[in-house]
Amino acid sequence: MLGCVDKDGSPGRLVRAVRRVAAGERFVDASLASACMEADPVPLSPRELSVLARAAEGDSIAEIASALHLASGTVRNYMAAATRKAGARNRIDAIRISRREGWV
Repeated sequence: MLGCVDKDGSPGRLVRAVRRVAAGERFVDASLASACMEADPVPLSPRELSVLARAAEGDSIAEIASALHLASGTVRNYMAAATRKAGARNRIDAIRISRREGWV
């Protein structure tokens, strides 16, 4: 990526960006850069993280459900969401990714 401009930015900003990129420079709109810095780096909700953390400790679905006062189906739904959001293939992969990223 050589340049990134906010779609709601002014036409003048777009022209400056195109000129800088054409000159071989990179351009990142300041509003986008600040939004990225403020964004939450963890894509999982606190509940998904707590379910995934217990799974990482080896707890079964039933044990997680009991400890967190949830139904087993709800725990499975949280695990599926965490797996999907982490870009994982399965629960074990989700745990591996979350540990590597420092989420769990």
